[in-house]
Amino acid sequence: MSYSTLSIDWEDFGQLLCMYHFDKVTEPVNGALERQTAIMLDMMEETNCKATFFILGVTAKYRPALVKKIAAHGHEIAIHGQNHKAMFTLTPEEARKDLRESIDIVSGITGEPVYGYRAPFFSVNETNLYLLDMLADLGLTYDSSIFPKKMPRYGIENFNEEDALYELPNGKQIVELPLTIANYFNSKWAVSGGGYIRTMPRFIVNKIFRDFEKQKKDSMIYMHPYEFDTKFLNVTANYPPGANYSKLKVLTLNLRWNLFRNSIRGKIKDLLKEHQFITCLQKANYVKEKGISSKLLGRPE
Repeated sequence: MSYSTLSIDWEDFGQLLCMYHFDKVTEPVNGALERQTAIMLDMMEETNCKATFFILGVTAKYRPALVKKIAAHGHEIAIHGQNHKAMFTLTPEEARKDLRESIDIVSGITGEPVYGYRAPFFSVNETNLYLLDMLADLGLTYDSSIFPKKMPRYGIENFNEEDALYELPNGKQIVELPLTIANYFNSKWAVSGGGYIRTMPRFIVNKIFRDFEKQKKDSMIYMHPYEFDTKFLNVTANYPPGANYSKLKVLTLNLRWNLFRNSIRGKIKDLLKEHQFITCLQKANYVKEKGISSKLLGRPE
């Protein structure tokens, strides 16, 4: 049997764009995150699926009631860091501070411990594997930040594609739940979420995940709230008043982020209905029961 996991990188699209383009932290606006969260929760309730929500600290700070609502529906609450900065751009001290702040904010809202982490931009790579030691030091059980294929912005080429428990240099252990890669035509393909599912035809998405089940291969899907929203996404929604920006650039960005987005709900609902889904923590506990992997963490196969 294989198990699928639906994970949500819970962040506000407009808030992040404002941070990136204007270096300004704003509150989520226009009720978009509330609407998107409700859409996801309704879909999961309809299909009897429990997901893992990787909560971004800077968003949770402004919307604690939404975090509580997700937890009240029985979904796992994990962390996505504090400020959505690529972790390989931070010093070890800055990285530890980011992790500590996000844990404190999220666990302070729910009143429960958190067990898992996903780095923004999957930004755990060969240069900063010490982050896994930090996560274990902070009491976390698992990480889900490694893309087992080198991509333009992230990933570790030939990293172990299977979920596994590893010994760390600090003497502790951590479970790594890598993102899912499909193997076709003697090549590795990124297929597991975000823009990949958005741009693939529905029948291709269904075939890929049926193949995973035939291969008894566990899968990890990652999505974002905005991808479930069929309302037009305008990248300027959170821009500061009076902000100067290129109309051509806005047009290009709006085209990029709205392309095929209306297809997401049907594709994800198909998968939720057809396959068995468990949370990241459930999957990590199953991996721990199997024992330590013989592979060395971070070393190519």
